[in-house]
Amino acid sequence: MEYINGLTDVRLPKASAVTLGKFDGLHIGHRKLINLVKEKAKEEDLLSVLFTFDSIPLSLLPQRNQHFLTTNSERKAICDKLGIDCLVEYPFTKEFMNMDAREFVKKIIVDDLRAKVVVVGTDYGFGKGRSGDVNLLKELGDELGFETIIVEKEKYQGQEVSSTYIREELALGHMETVNVLLNRPFSITGVVSFGKQLGRTIAMPTVNIYPTESKLLPPKGVYASKILIDGNEYFGVTNLGTRPTVNDSMEISVETNIFDFNEDVYGKKIEVMLMHFLRAEIKFDSVDSLKKQMEADKEFAKNMFLIN
Repeated sequence: MEYINGLTDVRLPKASAVTLGKFDGLHIGHRKLINLVKEKAKEEDLLSVLFTFDSIPLSLLPQRNQHFLTTNSERKAICDKLGIDCLVEYPFTKEFMNMDAREFVKKIIVDDLRAKVVVVGTDYGFGKGRSGDVNLLKELGDELGFETIIVEKEKYQGQEVSSTYIREELALGHMETVNVLLNRPFSITGVVSFGKQLGRTIAMPTVNIYPTESKLLPPKGVYASKILIDGNEYFGVTNLGTRPTVNDSMEISVETNIFDFNEDVYGKKIEVMLMHFLRAEIKFDSVDSLKKQMEADKEFAKNMFLIN
């Protein structure tokens, strides 16, 4: 997959089928658009392209929520797995924010992306203040020579799937619903760092990673988890939070006890997939009380994963 980031002069080498949007989460609704783009690209010998933009600078929109279901690196990895030919992350500049809707279509969709097919959802908006809608896009497509395909929202249990819906479920710790809507487990990636190594003293060793500042997180607490290391999948229990029993820091960590695992993975990039919310993070009276609860959490997770 070709990855274009931070450039305002894109100019693809070949005509394309493109889908445009924020694509936070790359959920099942987004995949509906992507699959159609790939299908049209194959039929018409076009590049399949996903166009989105980088995070919005706080200097432009200081009130903007800067926490995302997927970080840029996670979005890139998912797009690569989905088989997109090209991912474009356009810089969100003052000029871009104030671009007229017609100018956006002419400069970016037609001149830069060389689009012959444009696939978007029913609520797609573009141009300054989202002044352009799907009706204008279709009208401009007829005028400028590209086909516009408007795709109805995907639904789950009667509700339209959106990043907002997933954020609401994530805030409640409803990981099973979140994972269905994403069509994959919600995960946090990071490089394994040294912790305080308390887990080793209570026969419950852990691997620790720290989420990026922009990563949207579910409630602090303990989760049954799956862990991906060097392409291999393991099971475990993860504490997401500040470890109040043993720590006076406010820094959020992702601390995972991997079942039946004792390899040295310091410095390795791992992915922790949160499968089920077990309980909220609490401060225990003693390390012994914490140990007993950790053992109970581990037993519950093992039963859930059908591990002896």
